[in-house]
Amino acid sequence: MLEIRKRNTIVALDIGTSYIKAAMAEVIVGQDINLLGISRVPSRGMRKGNIVDIESAAKAVEACLNDLERLTGIEINNAVLGFSGGSISSLNNHAAVAIGNPNSEISRDDKERVLQSAHSISLPADKTIVQTVERQYIVDGYEGVMDPVGMVGSRLEAEVTIITAATAAIQNLYRCASRVNLHINSLLYNSLLAGEAVLVPAEKEMGVVLVDIGAGTTDVAFFENGSLADTSVIPMGDEYLAKDLAIVLKTSMEEAARILEKSGAANPKTVDSELMINVRNIQGKDVKQVPQETIAEIISARLIELVELIYAELKEFDCLDRIPSGIVLTGGGAEMSGIVELFEQYLDMPVRIGLPENLRGMAREFNRTQYAVVLGGVLYGTRVMGNHAKEAPLFTGFLDRILDWLKDLFR
Repeated sequence: MLEIRKRNTIVALDIGTSYIKAAMAEVIVGQDINLLGISRVPSRGMRKGNIVDIESAAKAVEACLNDLERLTGIEINNAVLGFSGGSISSLNNHAAVAIGNPNSEISRDDKERVLQSAHSISLPADKTIVQTVERQYIVDGYEGVMDPVGMVGSRLEAEVTIITAATAAIQNLYRCASRVNLHINSLLYNSLLAGEAVLVPAEKEMGVVLVDIGAGTTDVAFFENGSLADTSVIPMGDEYLAKDLAIVLKTSMEEAARILEKSGAANPKTVDSELMINVRNIQGKDVKQVPQETIAEIISARLIELVELIYAELKEFDCLDRIPSGIVLTGGGAEMSGIVELFEQYLDMPVRIGLPENLRGMAREFNRTQYAVVLGGVLYGTRVMGNHAKEAPLFTGFLDRILDWLKDLFR
């Protein structure tokens, strides 16, 4: 989700089931990130985080990037793409190598060797590794090392979390991008990007669960000791709630989605029992009134199902007694009224809403959970590419001085 141009700009792209979002920011040396713009268009050709119609998805991506180009006046050719989907799974692996240098100093080659060894896992033919998260290195039994290069030791170990996905799903993302002449530099898992925007280092260190509720899927990620430890994707999101509303209220999916966004509530006890909501029929002609309390009851029943599935995933992670920082809810589904109270009631642990507040100087209209992934992509890009942003102006200035000197010499 990032692009480095002459202005040191970073572009983030989030292809979701309901919306496609893109953000561009400029890295100014010695200053905060300057957010240049954010665009959002409805998704097409997507289902539960996966592409089901490449042509439609490509047109939606193109429309989103075109909007961002018009907004910023900067052409977009390359991007790093956030990804999720029902085929996502993770596994933890451990590897060890002996240090070959005579002076026992750990080199970059040693680090690459142990990471390559940690990558050596057996996968089905229809699965592929899309990202590896370095959790920690261990040097001669000493744990908690983040970067072992330059240290002295005789044995180097690495603990990693490997994220895998369906090969076809990843290939379809690349094919979609190629249709609009967009070069994907790399893929990054959405929960890692959302974590950049909404989690604080202390939470990641102590133990926290990030729940990203999207339209088609819900990502559950457990962070501990500063990095991602386990993750999974539940194929259920806002669309599931909207579908139930559409069936019970006998209306269209579009009308149900509108009601969910404008009048949805997770707890029937928190709404006005006398408040009536206008609901159009499937044809969109006739209108009837339904108590908001009834709408909240439908939503609450389905959200409790989602909470139960999340709890089952946390049991699978074996982390229920290692989450002192509680649960952080983000994504478009986290904007629903009363959702924090519902999660706290059924999970019996602290819950908060994860707003993308780690990006300073941002307009208030973008400080919403639905922008967590795309703004996290901007933050990730700034952190990873920061050195390039600092060096580029100096290097460019040096070349300019040489060119001026040559011009003067040959006049």
